[in-house]
Amino acid sequence: MSPNHNNPLEKHKAKAYLAIAIMLAAILSGGLYVGYESMAANVRERGYERHLPLRECSPLSESWHSSQLTEGKVVRRGDENGFIMPSRIHDNPDFEVVFLGGSTTECLSIPEKQRFPYLTGRLLENQHDMKVNAYNGGKSGSSSNHSVLSLFGKVIPMNADAVVLMHAINDLMFLMTAGSYWAEHYRRGMIQEKHYDPIRKWVTEREINHIFLPSPRTDYDQYRGKPADLDIGRITQSFRKTLELFIFICRQHNIKPVLMTQASRITATPDNFMQAKAKQLKSDFSVEYEDFQEAYSAMNQTIRNVSKQQDVLLIDLAKQIAPDESMMYDSVHFTVKGSQAVAKIVAETLGNMLLPG
Repeated sequence: MSPNHNNPLEKHKAKAYLAIAIMLAAILSGGLYVGYESMAANVRERGYERHLPLRECSPLSESWHSSQLTEGKVVRRGDENGFIMPSRIHDNPDFEVVFLGGSTTECLSIPEKQRFPYLTGRLLENQHDMKVNAYNGGKSGSSSNHSVLSLFGKVIPMNADAVVLMHAINDLMFLMTAGSYWAEHYRRGMIQEKHYDPIRKWVTEREINHIFLPSPRTDYDQYRGKPADLDIGRITQSFRKTLELFIFICRQHNIKPVLMTQASRITATPDNFMQAKAKQLKSDFSVEYEDFQEAYSAMNQTIRNVSKQQDVLLIDLAKQIAPDESMMYDSVHFTVKGSQAVAKIVAETLGNMLLPG
C-alpha cells in the first residue's frame, strides 16, 4: 500500500513529532515546577526537622551479622521496645535489670544466648530461684549521653529494678576527637537532623540555605588527619557529669543505678594486636599510645570515683577480666568466654547486693 500523501500527518510527520515532544516537555516542566513550588513552600513554612536520638536496636527487627568469632553469621533481633532479644522472658518477673552501653554491651559477634546481659538473667534465676528479665540495651557507637537519653526515654516507664551502665571507650574517642558530647555529627551527635530523601535535601538547601551534615563512611572519617585533643581533665570532667546525671535520674525514679568499668586489652604493655592499634592512633589522630592508655585508665578510674562518692554499686570488670585475647577478640569486645565470665561476675554482684534473701 502506498503512503497517503494527502494525510497532513504523513506529510509533516517530523514536525508533528516535534510538536508532541514539545508539548510533553512543557507538561513535564510544568509538573516539575508545580511540584518544586509545592515542596519549596512546605520547606519555607516548616524548615527542617531535628530530634534527639534514641540509639537502639530497631524494634521488631531481625538482622544477621558477620561474626569475628565464627565462620557463620549471628542474629540480632529487636523486641517491641528496642532491646536485643531474648529480653522479656517473664510476664510477671520478680526482678528486672536493664543493661545500657555501646557495642561492648550489645555483643553483636556473640550468639544471642551467650551475650552477657541475657546470661546474667539466667544465672540470677538459677542462683536465687526467681523470675528475672534482663534487657540488653547496648548499641554500637553509643556513649554515656545516649544511654542517659535511653534511660529517660524508655527505661523509666518500665519500672525496672536496676540499670547497669558500662561506657568508656566511645566517650573517650568522641570527646578527644569531636571535643564535646554536643558536637555536630551525622550519627553520634546529641541533636540529629531528619534524614530526608535527596530531592527534599536539595530543595531545603536551595530554599533556606541550610547545608546538611555529610554522611561519613565511618564515624571518625571527619576527624582523621587532625590532632586529637587528649585533655584528660576536660574529658573525665565531661564523663563524670554524665555519670552523675545517670545516677540522679535513676534515683529520682526509684531505680537502682549500677556502674560498671570497662574491661579491655588497653594495658601499659600492649600485645601485638594493641601495638598495631597504637600505630593507627598515631597515624589517624596524632595520639601516642601511652597517652591514650593513661586517658582510658582515667575513664575507668572516674567510674570508680563517682561510684564511691555517690554510694553506687560498682562492678569493676576492668580489674576482674583478664586483658587478653581469650576474653576479648579486639581492644574491648568480648569473646564467648569473656561474655560468660562477665555474666558470672555481674550475676554474683547483683545477687549479693540487690536481690532480697
